[in-house]
Amino acid sequence: MKQLLAAVCWVLGCLWANAQEKPFTVNGTLPASAKKYTVLLSWNNGATAEEAKAVNGKFTIKGTVDAPVYATLSLQEVNPSPNQKFNADEFAQNELELFLDSGIITITTKKYLSNAEVKGSDAVNDFYNYTRQVKGLNTLESKMNEVYRQYLIAKNNTIANGIQNLYNSLSDIFYKQQLEFVKQRPSSAVSMYFLNRVLITEMDAAKAEPMFHLLSPSLQNSEQGKEMATMIALYKKSMAGVAATDFTLPSPEGADISLSSFKGKYVLVDFWASWCGPCRQESPSLVKAYEKFKTRNFEIFGVSMDDNKDKWLKAIKEDGYSWKQVSDLKKGWENAAAALYGISAIPFNFLINPEGIIIARNLRGEELEKKLDELLK
Repeated sequence: MKQLLAAVCWVLGCLWANAQEKPFTVNGTLPASAKKYTVLLSWNNGATAEEAKAVNGKFTIKGTVDAPVYATLSLQEVNPSPNQKFNADEFAQNELELFLDSGIITITTKKYLSNAEVKGSDAVNDFYNYTRQVKGLNTLESKMNEVYRQYLIAKNNTIANGIQNLYNSLSDIFYKQQLEFVKQRPSSAVSMYFLNRVLITEMDAAKAEPMFHLLSPSLQNSEQGKEMATMIALYKKSMAGVAATDFTLPSPEGADISLSSFKGKYVLVDFWASWCGPCRQESPSLVKAYEKFKTRNFEIFGVSMDDNKDKWLKAIKEDGYSWKQVSDLKKGWENAAAALYGISAIPFNFLINPEGIIIARNLRGEELEKKLDELLK
């Protein structure tokens, strides 16, 4: 439900770029099937992959990693029927999340690959045990995503926004499970991975900092730990309760507009882009909120991550944005305001009070309207 920028690193491999490569071997078994499959192992956010043919229900994949890293293993049918329709359940059953590490990794599948048993190093086993604990939550998340997409296609934003709110609650449950994992396994590479995900996907220092302090001293003081500490300090700039850091960017007409020029009003700073589907889907809610509250000391300040002015202006017109917009037309995370606040995923927004203090983050759909109703009675 969030669109990540292309440079986002979901894996710890991004942080261990200078570590020595070590070999691994994945030996796996698959249940008997009339279909023939190719087995694809992908890691480094899809940048690295190896594949093998399953022969008599067995496969072996070899490669190298420089550190424990999140990966996916999937089955791809050989010569599928051209009339075969996409089956979401079958797709989910034919995919497995796992951790790669040096040494031998054994995957034993009884019925579905998604339920396979995984054995290997401590990091491999840690992640496998965690996924078993949250299996039901993962199933619920997949179903919610499927239903969410259906209502988006049907352009029923009311229900889609309601599902988004439920998804946010589910995300909080996942966070608590991961926080408990880090508490129990403070020296695990998987604990560092969970912290990395919180930082990248939520950009929330309030969640990341407690998790960071649960890490072992050796991980906190490692090169990777120090880099994450720097990210946490950066994300504190968008925490509720802190003064918003000022920035100035040009409008479509070329006039410089500063965030500080809105002082004395409630301001929603909205980071978006014309190419961001979830951002554009949020447009009707933003337009509705703006029309309702624009005469009640409320403004929206749009910050576009576009690098193409024509596409930016076209999206403003199509979506009916009548509030002030700025962009330096630098691609994605190179945008000066995005870099200032460490923005790595959009849509992203924060609400500032008349004194310039951030009071809320990532308000979506009905949540935004409800919050503004409370503040602007």
